[in-house]
Amino acid sequence: MGIYKELGVNRVVNASFALTRLGGSALSKDILKAMEEANKSYVYMWDLIKRGGEIIAEACEAEAGWITSGAFNALVLAAASAMAGKDPEKMRRLPDTTGMKDEIIIQRANRLLVYDRSMEVPGGKFVFVGDERYGCTAELMENAITDKTAAIHHAIAGSLRPGVLSVEETVKVAHKHGVPVILDVSGMTYPPEILKKYVKMGVDVACYGGKYVLGPNSTGFAIGKKDMIEAMALHSFIGAEAGPKEQGGYYRSIGRGYKLDRQEVVALIVAFKKWLEMDHDAERFEPAWKRARYIMRRIKKLPGLNGVDLSFRPASQEGCVYHTLGVQLDFKDKTPQEVREIVLKLREEDPEVWVRGGGGTSFSLNCLMLLPGDEKLVVERFEKVFG
Repeated sequence: MGIYKELGVNRVVNASFALTRLGGSALSKDILKAMEEANKSYVYMWDLIKRGGEIIAEACEAEAGWITSGAFNALVLAAASAMAGKDPEKMRRLPDTTGMKDEIIIQRANRLLVYDRSMEVPGGKFVFVGDERYGCTAELMENAITDKTAAIHHAIAGSLRPGVLSVEETVKVAHKHGVPVILDVSGMTYPPEILKKYVKMGVDVACYGGKYVLGPNSTGFAIGKKDMIEAMALHSFIGAEAGPKEQGGYYRSIGRGYKLDRQEVVALIVAFKKWLEMDHDAERFEPAWKRARYIMRRIKKLPGLNGVDLSFRPASQEGCVYHTLGVQLDFKDKTPQEVREIVLKLREEDPEVWVRGGGGTSFSLNCLMLLPGDEKLVVERFEKVFG
């Protein structure tokens, strides 16, 4: 890790998550090899991204697919497509949506704050329905649909939220009125079969993050209905540069700034195919559980952790819970502020040790993200802080 020291920044031991701010995922040797090969020659990016989308769509049993610079960008392109479609005159006006359908319905109890701002980038106007605490009904959602409705946005994260109208019910209401459903399902990639789930429900566009199939942090992909995906392609950076008929600048799309490199696109395709083919238990979970048990053995008797509840997450010591497995620490006798200070103290030296959570009175050590040998660095830091 000499490069970080040379640059004057600390390395991070990632016992947290596939966080964007930590660089997402760690690319495997075969992915890096594919990137190196891609770097040796040029390629027409429209053809490469189009073919990559076809490979992903076929595997997910979707009508079409497109590779994007992250799930956020996929949501931007999906919203733009719902409002302007393939009309070049409308496309060049975004985010000015005068005269267009520009309202996007979203449940108050089903927001992924920050991420749903993506829908506003191309000019979408949110119409909120339901209640933050008690959720939403099909009737409330249907009553919000007008001749200005461009789409209904739905988000799925690691855990279900009570009262939220389901994807199935949302699709039923939306399609009754000819309105598309745009789904933020960025991290729902395991087990791999789940990648087929939402397009089978009839979602028009489902948006994913590339880091959740162990691809580059800067990549993502969308799958769904052919017409919507084709429009997204035109709204994308390469749509602005070329499009299907080599009309550079014709579409003047708002997605021009979301550029991808050819190496990144190749890396995502290789990572995606590997994600579907790999033995997740043998290649990902077993090594991670080995690290978790090592950490548990070494830290459970540290004096500073006396009175702290330590447990495995998940308790079965099998598989993972939303890209997380490892050791959970519950500080029953400390305040959230005191726990937050512990979390920050673990980051004070080089390498910094980042943990999962810490907003309340507990946090976890996510061993799924640790690189070989990192478990020893985690133990060493715990011995300093709690020894």
